[in-house]
Amino acid sequence: MCEIRGVKRNRLNSIVLTQTFLYNYSMRFGYTTGSCATAAAKASAIGLFTGNIPDEVEIDTPSGVRLRLKIHHKELSAHAAMCAVQKDAGDDPDVTNGCFVHARVEKNNTPEIEIDGGEGVGRVTKPGLQVGVGYAAINPTPRRMIEGAAREVAGNDRGLKIIISVPEGKTLGEKTFNPKLGILGGISIIGTTGIVRPMSEDAFKTSLLCGLDIARGIGYETVVLVPGSLGERAMLNQFDIPKDQVIQISNFVGFMLNAAVQRGFKRLILAGHPGKLAKLLRGDFHTHSSVSRPANDMLIEIIEQQAGNRSETAEERGKKADTKIQNSILDRLTEVSTVEGIVELLRDAGYLALMNDVAEKIGDKVTAFCRGERPFVPTVVGVILFDMKGVITGISDSARTWLDGIKTKSSS
Repeated sequence: MCEIRGVKRNRLNSIVLTQTFLYNYSMRFGYTTGSCATAAAKASAIGLFTGNIPDEVEIDTPSGVRLRLKIHHKELSAHAAMCAVQKDAGDDPDVTNGCFVHARVEKNNTPEIEIDGGEGVGRVTKPGLQVGVGYAAINPTPRRMIEGAAREVAGNDRGLKIIISVPEGKTLGEKTFNPKLGILGGISIIGTTGIVRPMSEDAFKTSLLCGLDIARGIGYETVVLVPGSLGERAMLNQFDIPKDQVIQISNFVGFMLNAAVQRGFKRLILAGHPGKLAKLLRGDFHTHSSVSRPANDMLIEIIEQQAGNRSETAEERGKKADTKIQNSILDRLTEVSTVEGIVELLRDAGYLALMNDVAEKIGDKVTAFCRGERPFVPTVVGVILFDMKGVITGISDSARTWLDGIKTKSSS
């Protein structure tokens, strides 16, 4: 149960105050693990000092919304109090939805508020995140919220030791980006507003940025940006590069390119299937199928241009070009329904080298995008194209130069 009280700002102006939960028209808002931890810590602190853990508590959130959250799993002893709040993600598809976030509170011998993570809260093992290496993955905003709520109960002169735990956290953490980010053993306690808005795209984009931050923190000058697992697997299976250097970007190519340039990486390698990356030739830097149609036409246009150029070069050299075969192949390209089918057709006909030209043009398009109004950005862009089996089908010159310095993994 969650009740909203005292909304005085316009940041969530679509809230319907008479409803039990937060609504954005037909979409239901929720609350973060940070809000859960804060409410549980406050309720436990109340129980520790009064001898009675309340059935519900109210907390303030950075969004300006005041939440009233129900308290579960109460435990009270002479020296400590513990309870939990159940996470509700609203209509956001969050793997932590429904889990219980616990807070155990005991008195401290100093006036300090100590906050740490227990079971199911991950530990940071890599640099570049908001939390330092070795610390519990409780982000700065939730940490401030927890401390503020505890101070509200304990005052400024009494200290508390607060342990946040999530019994299901270890299992849930494996379903998140945490292992890739070097957060091991559980989930993160997160949330910059305290409220979960039903816009998973924004949350997803924010999580993708963590990969870039880690790579920058480690000191890499080059990052490999891959739309998904196909490109990631292909790069890691074939080349001896650290996993932290390969960053998933999903469909948010433009967003992640800008973020990478802003972080000062000197070289960007895009690696993935041409069905996704060739969409960039059209200027579609958000590649989801709902906003970007298949790239067959762009691919065919380049192939036609390059095939014609190759014929002219052959004739100029006095060699007879087999234009009949070329025309036959070009006619069949339009009959193929997928980019993968186009790649297979070129491979079978001995024209797969044309995909190098496709990779080169994608690289040129991405370079122009990265520079935009920043003509002096020193970022070098390379492109590697893989088929569905993870075999390289096309590569730009700059990507090939970079790979010349990378060890290839031995075939088993």
